[in-house]
Amino acid sequence: MKFLITILFCVGLFPTSEVLAQAKSKYRLKKPVYEEVDFEEMIRRYFGKHSGSYNSLEGIYSVSCIITKTSVNFLTGRESVRVVERKDNYARVAIMKDWPGSKRDFIEVTMSYHIANKYPIVGEFTALAEGKGILYKHIEPDGSTFSYSMIFDSSELLEGEFSDMHKRKTITYKLSYLKIYPKATDMAMNP
Repeated sequence: MKFLITILFCVGLFPTSEVLAQAKSKYRLKKPVYEEVDFEEMIRRYFGKHSGSYNSLEGIYSVSCIITKTSVNFLTGRESVRVVERKDNYARVAIMKDWPGSKRDFIEVTMSYHIANKYPIVGEFTALAEGKGILYKHIEPDGSTFSYSMIFDSSELLEGEFSDMHKRKTITYKLSYLKIYPKATDMAMNP
């Protein structure tokens, strides 16, 4: 009899699965309902602030590239130029001012990296004294770098070239950065 009373007492102490389910639902944490922004939206908000607080080079750009091969015919001396590859709008990047005191003036951050929440710096910009000339150092995934001389003559387009000699052939890489955001009209509307 004592054994039966002990079993009934123990069963009474342990709640049934139905009682446990009710307790869990009562104290279940609700998923918070936050407004979310992706990286591009965050960058747009950064550039959407007062127009005087950032440099006109800063913004979101679409990058295109044309690779040409130039060779000189040995007998005729004529130069022939052939387009090897053309990539239109192949990358989307953000150009932002770097930390004060840094050796570079601006950084280029890719917005389309294959690992979520990682935004590698794929380029460095250093402005020349005149303000329209820019030295650009492009960084490849393997760590190799290419240096471009660029001209920022309009507020919407940034262009530069890099040439490399192989025997009697010259391979030229021409980069074009078209500003997507903020446009000059956007900056004029936000005094």
